[in-house]
Amino acid sequence: MIWVLAGGVLLLWYFIVRYYLKGTSSSYILSNLCPSPDCVSCSGSLKSLYSSDVGPKLKKMYGKYDSLAVHKIEERLTFDMSAMTEKRRPTVCYLRDMCSDPWHNHKQKYLQDTLLDSYSAIKSEVANIISEQELWSVSDMQSGGSWQKLFLHNQGRKIERNCKGMPRTTALIEGLDTFMSGVIFGNAYISILNEQSVIEPHCGPTNLRVRCHMGLQIPQGDCSLTVNGKQEHWANQECIMFDDSFLHSSSNNTDSQRIVLIVDLWHPNLTIAEIKIFGELFAVRH
Repeated sequence: MIWVLAGGVLLLWYFIVRYYLKGTSSSYILSNLCPSPDCVSCSGSLKSLYSSDVGPKLKKMYGKYDSLAVHKIEERLTFDMSAMTEKRRPTVCYLRDMCSDPWHNHKQKYLQDTLLDSYSAIKSEVANIISEQELWSVSDMQSGGSWQKLFLHNQGRKIERNCKGMPRTTALIEGLDTFMSGVIFGNAYISILNEQSVIEPHCGPTNLRVRCHMGLQIPQGDCSLTVNGKQEHWANQECIMFDDSFLHSSSNNTDSQRIVLIVDLWHPNLTIAEIKIFGELFAVRH
């Protein structure tokens, strides 16, 4: 009798995992913390570290910054995502009542033009450094394939060794006035999604940023980015900009590598005062 009951429980669990969890949004599955203690998006301890002292820090800012701006941030910034849908559930923090548009391709055009003017220089530096495998981090996808990244800035920290190998690209990025320099949400890196590879649906850490993907080597065929259910296709010398607090995924179902430059920028709906405040709140801790 015990064995029959045990078998029934195992069978029930199989159907829950096989059909119910598979049918739910992948963001539910991917919201589980990853093992890395250094990942701002996934580490519970890092999230607690930054969220615990936001209140006291904001109190001290009333005499330093515009009081109304500080007050509005106090009212709108939350670390509790329990009431949010799985289509938009940032893993660290959320600023309420800011922007509900996931796509920003037609905004911040001057930044895109600045990047695109240096397309040849960036691509040349990538070609020179692509064979230095010790500089690249590699992630194997659960669904197969792999993803390679070469960080110039990783969660607000400048990776000096990599930047020396791409000096013109580094100078360009650091010259952008809305690049999230020195902030835990700020990254700049070369991303290579290898052939027949898929990055599963997930949400970024916050809606304080817009992520820019600049196409450097885009294969012909089924190579796309999906944000909030809408699919876009890359092209060489083209920038795709989106709010990655929305559920998003990437796929490269071709036989060639997809190479893009990824840069995190302050959200265009933030004021200059708000950017200064958030820059201090979420500055990298050394």
